[in-house]
Amino acid sequence: MNKNVVDLDDQMLADFRDEAHDIINSIDVHLQNARGKADPIHLTAIQREVFNLRYKGKSVAAPLINLTSHRLADYVTTCKELNEGAIEDIQAFVDKIQTLLDGDMTAGGTDTAEFVRELPSKRTPDIDPNWLKQTNVEALLVIPQRSMAVIVERELAACGYRSSVTQTSFEAIELAVRTRPDFIIVAKTIDELSGVDLANALQAMPKTRNIPTAVLTSDAPNHPSLQDLPCRTAIIRKGNSFGEDLAEALARFNIT
Repeated sequence: MNKNVVDLDDQMLADFRDEAHDIINSIDVHLQNARGKADPIHLTAIQREVFNLRYKGKSVAAPLINLTSHRLADYVTTCKELNEGAIEDIQAFVDKIQTLLDGDMTAGGTDTAEFVRELPSKRTPDIDPNWLKQTNVEALLVIPQRSMAVIVERELAACGYRSSVTQTSFEAIELAVRTRPDFIIVAKTIDELSGVDLANALQAMPKTRNIPTAVLTSDAPNHPSLQDLPCRTAIIRKGNSFGEDLAEALARFNIT
């Protein structure tokens, strides 16, 4: 590889490290302020900083930091208030990212699937977070509509399962490979790739072909648009059949 290219990569990584340190320090300050006074402005500021970190991380080879910032962004997006539990969870994310910034950011030799399962789980109102620790079952949801993702997450949390969400098919492929979830639920309509496309792509790759996958749709199972689904893909219908279809899919996947 051209030495100038290597030098440029190193410089970009060094610049990202410096910028990420500044962002993490800023989040730390907001967390300290939130401990002293409950104010929604602190959560808004943290959300802004977290998404800034995600944006900057996409340009460098720092997979563990990008995975952690994705989980943190997912967490703060659904966070309604900075109560004591939320503050401690976000602090755990921040401490993890700080450790990565101070060490090797390239994730050499690290089991990324085990790594992400050690990160805090999102807290769902009225759902005991201790349930999530008992099952350690991980779901990846590929659902562009935030409102629909929240409904599915709540149902899974009630079963004691933890979940992460992405809105794009291309990021879903990366997350599936790196985090190796126990099962994946994809919306039928996503972006350039449909849920059918994504299910076929996951089925075609050796690293992901054994991950159980379900498609979330408003269509009947025999609808022509679903005819190209891999045979092992489950179908979960929105509406009145949602709970029954979800339970049937989890039983079929032997998810307990």
